[in-house]
Amino acid sequence: MMSPMSAVFVRAAVPQDFDAIITLVAGMFQDLGAPVFHDAWRDDLQQALVSRLWRDVAAFVAVNPADVPIAVAVGVIDQRLPSPRRPGGQIGYVEWLATTTEARRHSAARGATKALLQWFDERQVAVVDVHSSPNTQPLYLSLGFDNPTSRALRRKHKDVGGAG
Repeated sequence: MMSPMSAVFVRAAVPQDFDAIITLVAGMFQDLGAPVFHDAWRDDLQQALVSRLWRDVAAFVAVNPADVPIAVAVGVIDQRLPSPRRPGGQIGYVEWLATTTEARRHSAARGATKALLQWFDERQVAVVDVHSSPNTQPLYLSLGFDNPTSRALRRKHKDVGGAG
């Protein structure tokens, strides 16, 4: 039986967290059964975080008492064309929510996601989307997500490895 975790502390991610974030995200993809074709994405992600964090990308981590990330919520603001539903053209997207196995069901993911949603709210991003696994749907529904009026479809180019 797992011992109860102490109170969860959530903070904005800093560059020193990038290795832990990448490890959490890799674990999330493994849990989802997604093949990892090569490790180049890790370097690409590190560079993207360096160049984009706190511009159009945000990352919030829940940390253990030693200040080691145990969960991360990462989001991006996408600038699209203005429309009646999004006059400013901005839309948010929860890119990743990843948690260590030990931290699941202890509010680490919830805390990180709530901080991310607050970041979107502070930037007046009225619409935030997420693609959810069945395991995380109850969390997202409890945070105000619902079924969109339209259904997302996806086209994958057959000749591009790892497209998804």
